[in-house]
Amino acid sequence: MGRFEISENALEKIAESLREEYEGSNVDYVIEDMRISENGEYLSVLIRDDYDSRFLHIFDTKGNPLLGWKSGVGIPCQEDVVVFPGVENVAVFMKCGTGEIALYPFQDENPKEHALRVTFSRLPIYVSLTNMERVVIFGDMRLDFSAPADLETVFIPRLQGGYAFFHAIHDTDDEIYILHTFKEPGMKNPTLRIGRINYPPHPYYSPIEFWDGVETISAHSPAPPTKGAIGDIVLRDNEPIAVLGTKLGKELYILTSKKARIIPLPGELVFTKFTEKGLFLLIGQFRGYLYGGFVTYEDLLQKGSLKLDDIVDRTVFGRYNPEAFDPKFSGISRSGDVLVLGKSSGKVSASGRFYYYVRPDSNYLYSYVSTQAAPGEGDITYDQFTQLEEVLRRFGGVILYGPPGTGKTKLALDLSRDADKVEVVTFHQSYSYEDFVEGFRPVEKEGKLLYVVEDGILKRLAVEAIFRGLHPDEGEADYKKKKEAVLEYLQTGKGEFKPRGKFYLIIDEINRGNISRILGEVITLLDPDKRLGMEYETKITLPYSREPFALPPNLYIIGTMNSTDRSIAFLDMALRRRFAFLEILPRPEELGDIEVGGVNLQHLLSTLNRVIEEERGKDYTIGHGYFREVIKAKPEERAKALKDVFYYKILPLLQEYFYGNWEAIRRSLPGFGFIDEKGRIIEMDDDEFIEALRKLVTEK
Repeated sequence: MGRFEISENALEKIAESLREEYEGSNVDYVIEDMRISENGEYLSVLIRDDYDSRFLHIFDTKGNPLLGWKSGVGIPCQEDVVVFPGVENVAVFMKCGTGEIALYPFQDENPKEHALRVTFSRLPIYVSLTNMERVVIFGDMRLDFSAPADLETVFIPRLQGGYAFFHAIHDTDDEIYILHTFKEPGMKNPTLRIGRINYPPHPYYSPIEFWDGVETISAHSPAPPTKGAIGDIVLRDNEPIAVLGTKLGKELYILTSKKARIIPLPGELVFTKFTEKGLFLLIGQFRGYLYGGFVTYEDLLQKGSLKLDDIVDRTVFGRYNPEAFDPKFSGISRSGDVLVLGKSSGKVSASGRFYYYVRPDSNYLYSYVSTQAAPGEGDITYDQFTQLEEVLRRFGGVILYGPPGTGKTKLALDLSRDADKVEVVTFHQSYSYEDFVEGFRPVEKEGKLLYVVEDGILKRLAVEAIFRGLHPDEGEADYKKKKEAVLEYLQTGKGEFKPRGKFYLIIDEINRGNISRILGEVITLLDPDKRLGMEYETKITLPYSREPFALPPNLYIIGTMNSTDRSIAFLDMALRRRFAFLEILPRPEELGDIEVGGVNLQHLLSTLNRVIEEERGKDYTIGHGYFREVIKAKPEERAKALKDVFYYKILPLLQEYFYGNWEAIRRSLPGFGFIDEKGRIIEMDDDEFIEALRKLVTEK
């Protein structure tokens, strides 16, 4: 099990490297293209400035520029440029004039000088770099090209009166497999097919002779549209498997040597590629989220359709906006461990050329992180986990709200598992500013009672985080020494602060305290752009100690609140502006297919919540966490566990929700027989209880 996490350190290093090179020259620039190498070790980044000049940079996937790539290599072409990373070289196809391909070595002190170049007599229709680093050229038979002797090339001739459209290529020492849409002269419909070519190709003197020699391994007719096509091909057990979809399409063509078929997808296709973990899919759902994960080869070849649950290691990458995600800015290593996913935008350059580029706010580099079990052991979905991570990183503080039992606190605790330090506090009516920030505390000294200023939980955590950013290599020091170093920095500005690590403050039941009084003037510091080192860095002087104070950007605050206690509408507006809010609702699907006495728990919870939401609203629904003890119980003990939960937790809730209105629940649930007309809970033995539940979930 695992999920994808943003490679923050790598992104920061890449951004810093590019800023040093371009912003120092006062040149605006964007990332026009980026590609991950097959082995996942290198990232090729094509920069375009406002003068339509292009520069190629190569970084390792930890964010460091490679040897010889400290500065960008100039690409002398203002027309279309396509980048093809291999394993040892990166190919750049420039469509200027008659065209040129340049292969730059990844590891070389002077990649520009040692580049291998292929030149053409006329512009080819299509070029590619295979996994064996052969250059594939597709064009007219009159096309001549010149290539170095030690560079293997494959020329595929265009068929007059027909056409071929290439989607993916995979080669071995002596074979080349091509996934392509093909239409011979006179054919009514084009065919999608896998073709096999011997390497080197057999001698041919005309396009017809070449294409007659291509062995068809698998085919499907009619072929899907070629516009927006997204495909890949791989060998598994020496047999080719190919997939093809279209951008925003909702089906996938699968071709093997045994058959070709179409399977529906659980949303719109954004990107797909084969990896060692299975077929990687990026799927967007209308008005929903963008999901990414793997489909095992077994499921891919056996299932008649794919559902979200069939996607293993599913990660949510935020809200889905079809216009923001382009297959051009997506890629994944064959190992499945490094993912590129950039959000796109477009602009017109000064010369009037329109082009797409990666949005500057895009976290485009992700790493696969293995986990022993899903966060919360089945209580929390990856979707929520990753969504909270994304929101928290952007806003610095988030409040999780929703009905009781939906896993809000558990979600916060699970997210903070990899933190450098975590503090947990519960707000209540007596909790004060003095507890949270700083305040006077009585101390007995030499028989006298003195009042001294003591730091609260927020101030202590901020000091820990700032000290780590100032002295990353410092051993364990006591809090007094850390605070002295932090105060000196805040007062004098001497030293270099760089956020390091993650520090979490989890505030349970945040709405039960007097939040305005607890936070005081610190509320100003919660804005992300007012944190230490940010654009509008703000420091304040605390009222008791008269010491300077600031919040570092890597101190994250997560609050939780039950929406049944008090609506978020009653929270202080200044607080609401400074926190993001993420609603956590019951998820009956988390209960899976577990049945107790023939009663499906998912169906039972959905039935109860339907009525509660109709009568009282969604804030009063029952969280799936109420059934946690039932799921954890041994199968033979689940009936008793369910009865205990129902009688001692759920029925008292229903008594409160429907007090004086018992007919409402009986009207909405004709099978409900647990509370009589006077609101009293009806006692039942075990068999009667199970039978009553069956009646509840089956009667309309």
